[in-house]
This record gives sequence, C-alpha cells and structure tokens, in this order.
Amino acid sequence: MEKRVLLVVPHQDDELFVGGGFLRTLVNGAGYEAYVVYTTNGDFYPHEAGVRLRESLHVLTGLYGIEESHVFFLGYGDGWRGGVHLYHQEGEEPLVSMAGRTETYGLERHEDYRYTRSGRHSMYRRADFKKDLKDVLTRVRADLLLVVDFDKHADHRAASLLTEECLGELFREDASYRPLVLKRFAYDGVWKGKADFFELPRRETVLAGLTGTPYTSEEELRFAMPEDCARPCLSRNFLFRAIRCHRTQEAWQKADEIINIDEVFFSRSTDSLLYGASMSASSGNPEYLRDFKLFDCEDVTRKEPGLKECGWKPEEGDVQRQLRIRFETPQTVGRIAAYAPGGGAGSLKAAVFFDADEEPVRMEIRPDGKRNLCVFAPRAGVREMTFRIEAWEGAVWGISELEILPPEEQRLPEALERQLFHGDTLKVTTLVKTRMKTEKAVLSMKRKISRWLPNAYTLRRHYPELVEREHVPVRYRGMYIAEKLRRR
Repeated sequence: MEKRVLLVVPHQDDELFVGGGFLRTLVNGAGYEAYVVYTTNGDFYPHEAGVRLRESLHVLTGLYGIEESHVFFLGYGDGWRGGVHLYHQEGEEPLVSMAGRTETYGLERHEDYRYTRSGRHSMYRRADFKKDLKDVLTRVRADLLLVVDFDKHADHRAASLLTEECLGELFREDASYRPLVLKRFAYDGVWKGKADFFELPRRETVLAGLTGTPYTSEEELRFAMPEDCARPCLSRNFLFRAIRCHRTQEAWQKADEIINIDEVFFSRSTDSLLYGASMSASSGNPEYLRDFKLFDCEDVTRKEPGLKECGWKPEEGDVQRQLRIRFETPQTVGRIAAYAPGGGAGSLKAAVFFDADEEPVRMEIRPDGKRNLCVFAPRAGVREMTFRIEAWEGAVWGISELEILPPEEQRLPEALERQLFHGDTLKVTTLVKTRMKTEKAVLSMKRKISRWLPNAYTLRRHYPELVEREHVPVRYRGMYIAEKLRRR
C-alpha cells in the first residue's frame, strides 16, 4: 500500500511555504499519497475567501496532482474580533471572525470538513476546532506529517500547538500509531528568507531565529529541492508557477526569498515509551510530560507570546520531587530526553532509577527549551522507573516534555534518506551566470512595476468601495499612483 503524507497548514498558500518542493518529491518520487488540511479560510479580507480556496485547489489538484477529496478546509477564521484568538477561546459562546462569521464554511462544491462529514457546520469554538483537526488526523492516519511550526503569526502558532496537542492524545490512545512528524517554519528561511536565490554559488537555506526555538542547527533535516523547483529560469520553475497561482497574495514578488535549493525541517520523536505507561507524581501534573507539546504560550497574538503553565513542576514543599513510571510489558530503555523552558539561567539535576537496579542514570537539564538527551547503556526488561529531581536552581518553568526512548533512534525511511540535501547540483557555466543575472533583473523590474501598478486584489484592499465590483476602473490605478507619489 502507498504511504500517506498529511500536510497541516493554516492559510491558502502556506502549502507552498511548508510543503513546497518536498511535497512534490513525496507525491512524484517517494510513493506517498498526499492529503492537505487548511485550518483557516484565509478570509481576513472576507471578499477574498472564495478566491483563495479556489486558488489552493487549483495548485494542489492541477499542479501537484492531489485528489480534490484529499484537500480539507476546516473553515475557521483568519483573524478574530475582540482580541482573543480561537486557540484561547473558552466556554460555549463562539468567537466572531474578522469576516463576521461564527461557524465554519467552504465552497459550494467543496464544503468545510465538518459539513462534509456530518452535514452541519462547526461553531467557532476551540473545542470544535480541536475536534475537527483531530478527526482529520485520525481519519487520514498519515505515515508522515508535515506540520507548520511556531512562526510569528497567530494562526501559524495555533495550528502548530493544536496539532501537537491532538497528536499527544492520539499517541496515548493508540499505541500502534507512531508517524514520522516533520515540522517546518513558513517564515524563517522562507517568507522571511534571504533574497539569495540568484546568487552564485547557490547557498543552503539560512535560518535566523533558532535561538528562541526548541531546536539547534545540528537537528536540521535538509531535503534537496527537486530539480524542477530549483531551476533559476523562473518561467520553467514549478514552485514559481505554483506561487503565481495565488494571485491574491502576490507572493511571487518574494520568489528569491521563498525558493531555495533545500528545505529545512525538524523531526519530532514519536516513539517515547511514556505514552503507553502509567504515571504518578509526588506532586504537580505529570501529564504535561507526554502531551507532545514542548511549550505553550499565554497569547499567540503577541509578538512575544510568553510562556504559560506547560510542564511538570513539583510543589514547593515536596521533598520527594519524583515521578513513578510503570510499563505494562517489559521495555528496553537506552535514551532519555527532557525539555525545560525557562530563562536559561537555572539548572536541574535528575536521577533515574530502574526497577531494582541500584545504579541510577544521572542527567543535567538546561532550562533553555532545547532537547537534553542522555544516552546510556541499555537497560532491558524495565517494568518500573523513578525519575527524581535532585537539584533545582533558578527560574525554571518545569519539565515540559519527557521522552523515555528505546536505544535506537528513529530513522528516516530509506525513500526519504535518498532525498536529503548533499550539495547543489547546478553546473555553473557562463550561460547559467548570464541567465541568472537576467532573471534577477527581470524579477526586480516586475516587482517595481507591480508596486506601482498592483493587481485588482490589492486595489480592492486599498479601496473598500471596489469590493463588490467585478472590474476595477482605470481611474483607481491613477489614484493609487498619485497617492504613492504624495507619500514619497
């Protein structure tokens, strides 16, 4: 049977920024059956919603060759009135989106996911959002998940965190489901990437913001961009043609930032034995340790979202400060990973005891949000473990995730190993150099023209009275140019 890949993104065009060339590789060369789910309708500008949904369907079905029935619109809002994002919604009262709606919707012949499944729409409540997303994850049961990571956009953050929350529940409910989960930033290195596509020699993608993430550069998984997505001739570049299809977003203007010769993902371990174990703690909530969320935040809409309670933290007077773990069947353990978000100034020291084995494994945990991995001689036949905090110094938010792992690390499937990036294959000739200089100049010229003579969608955003008009009168283009001249 073909393996399945599910791409989880918030907006119509994010499929290109998160999936991009790798999704094309999976569909055409690695034998994967593809599914895509959009969490929002991209309707911050309400009149563009239908257009954006149709644009995404055209890209996925017409260019990528994905079946239309494999494309799901959850149908939630892009932006919310009242200052509260759907991710933080509480109670029964639904939120109102920027488009003035309170329930999910889709297209006439491609309705939102809940309506397709149940003949009704979901209300704009967090519980409904989570139910719909989890339902898609359960229904598709993908072998490989490509998920947007924690970008500097509220909808991206919400999709990232809620997908992790749903997966944590699925892993605890079903011991047989352990997909490969790859996460990718749609902003860093892509939408906010370096404009270096036409530079020689061609460079690998540069990520600028790993300091504030749970990742390090050593954990980067770089996949080679397929040849037809890395061509310097934009008219023959598959990814550029796909970007041009999203006419509402004018993303083609950032082509030299978006398109690279490689794509960077980060893998999340899904083989932790803790999902199938029973746990008890001397104090604090140990369930945070296996919710698959490395952190949580107070407000996804803030530039600096701030941490909220998201980890196991023993109470002040707890002298034991320990977690007891019991497995139903004997397990072999060879690695332990722990994440502790905080200011980075404190420290934790822990000891791990196995059954009647008197020799514990000791590990130091840095509270910087990064992965702390402890590798030791495998312990076989483990039925019980005790994780004990021996020293706790400084400001630490607790341990947000604990992974009890087998000795062998999860490996990429062979088909994906072959797609890893091993250097640029472009043969640089005089003709290639000339072509790239020409392409760069032409793109720059087109960008300048477009900024003075924008398309109809940009003009409708600028002049609300045009929203209901099918065609934009020429005088509005003149008005737009005059305004720009006055501002200079």
